[in-house]
Amino acid sequence: MTSRLCTLLLGACLAGTAGATTPDATTLMAEVRQRNDGQDVYSDLDLVLIDEKGGTRTRKLRYFQKDFGGDEKLLLYFTDPNDVKGVGFQTFTYDEKVGKIDDQWIYLPAFRQVRRIAATDKRGSFMGSEFAYIDLEKVRVTDYTQKITGEESILGRACWVVERTPSSDEVVARTGYYRTVVWVDKESDVVLKQSYYDAKGVEFKVMTVARLEKVQDIWTVMQSDMHDRVSDKKSSLVFSNVRYNVGLADKLFAQSILKTGVSDADVPQAR
Repeated sequence: MTSRLCTLLLGACLAGTAGATTPDATTLMAEVRQRNDGQDVYSDLDLVLIDEKGGTRTRKLRYFQKDFGGDEKLLLYFTDPNDVKGVGFQTFTYDEKVGKIDDQWIYLPAFRQVRRIAATDKRGSFMGSEFAYIDLEKVRVTDYTQKITGEESILGRACWVVERTPSSDEVVARTGYYRTVVWVDKESDVVLKQSYYDAKGVEFKVMTVARLEKVQDIWTVMQSDMHDRVSDKKSSLVFSNVRYNVGLADKLFAQSILKTGVSDADVPQAR
């Protein structure tokens, strides 16, 4: 299975860069995007919102992801608390060779309609968090020119530091990011940190992985934190009960599931 966004988030292990000479930056980012992590994955997920005073609110979700040939589909379904229960979010990630921008949709029960998220809206906040919709998409290689600027340690793990510059004004308009810097774990090809910069070159947001574990022999991000430097608010995606290759049904990724909802019968049993 091809990896999910950047950010979000569940990583897989590829052998190879640790101990090697400095790799080509574009090749490295292609490996980040393409690393194998099974045919599908299920997880329970908490979205934790942390205000500038340290107060927290937690929203509970179910996370489903599956390969469809060269494409990949993601479903997030909110289960608690009541004010977000039944909200559904989908991302369709297309094979980058096709050159098609990924699609996103959201279903809000109060309005009883599925809304496609326009490309220019993807820089908006995802469900009140510091994660933008664009952060839930998979890392795209051709949207950026990239170079390796050094090596650093994150979580005690050796990383390549990669500076990425948008390849066009369209990418800036879609993402809101004028430059990003990513720290790629040499062993697993998982992005362990990412900094985001504005037009003035100021870092205004940073994502850090707080916990990385092996699940079914796959390196997996178990907690990802996003810190808005301007508002000083933070959000965390905390994964639990992660299971790969569970045989998720295709119907979970049909657009109709956003309205009909996910039942307990759709959730795979623990193995």
